[in-house]
Amino acid sequence: MGSVGESERGRPSVGILGSGWFTVLVRELRDLWFGTRGPGLVLLFSLLLSMITYLAATNTELNLIDQKDTVNLVLQITLGMGVLLSLLFAADAISGERERETLETLLLTPLSRREIAAGKLVAVLTTWPVLMLVSIPYVWALRVGSSVSIDAIVAGLLVGTLLAIAFASLGMIVSIFAESNRVSLALGFLVFLVLMAPTQLPAGATNGWLGKMLVQINPVNAGSRFLNRIIVSDHSWGQEANLLIAPVVAAVVVTALAVILAGRIRLQGGTGR
Repeated sequence: MGSVGESERGRPSVGILGSGWFTVLVRELRDLWFGTRGPGLVLLFSLLLSMITYLAATNTELNLIDQKDTVNLVLQITLGMGVLLSLLFAADAISGERERETLETLLLTPLSRREIAAGKLVAVLTTWPVLMLVSIPYVWALRVGSSVSIDAIVAGLLVGTLLAIAFASLGMIVSIFAESNRVSLALGFLVFLVLMAPTQLPAGATNGWLGKMLVQINPVNAGSRFLNRIIVSDHSWGQEANLLIAPVVAAVVVTALAVILAGRIRLQGGTGR
């Protein structure tokens, strides 16, 4: 296979992307939501939230927990699931096609590599709003007041959207260069664990300058902390706006990098040209 410039030459496009990405998007949406993978995961997620809501409503010990904490818990789980699924679905996007021996057929179509990547990336990003939509009735049922529930939903939607974009783009980059689908999924899951681990640290562990810096630069930790302070601590968005810097930067930078590297999609994985 020739160089990137040669492989892209002669393919119709308008600017960076032509209209072909929409064709890929429709195909990917059909595979994701009209099969068993997407609906099955949504069903399992619904059962998990149902169990949490039931326990919060009937268990005496859980009833001692402030309702704000329960709402925060539901949204933190939704956020974590959204990030994880976005990352893993994107990590499967290209390397999975290689392993299923369908990538060659896709590359032989008149679509540019960036159109292929864009269609797959947008399809992956549909998982987040679906999960958020499923969580809204549970947040509403557990609300302390309408103002709290609205703040929680809007904050969760904002943070989750930024993180889903960032991690889906990251998963796409991993998938482009991974030599096998197993490596791509394993690496994606490892990145998720590494970035999620600091969110489980006690608040006192991040009081020092190093802890505060880690919170600021880790988009998952910053987003999780933002939700906690908006929902549980009743802080205003202005007070905690600095915690949105890392998610915004991650979404912009990683997505831009994914767009650039999408032109490197090849039939074989690895970093060679």
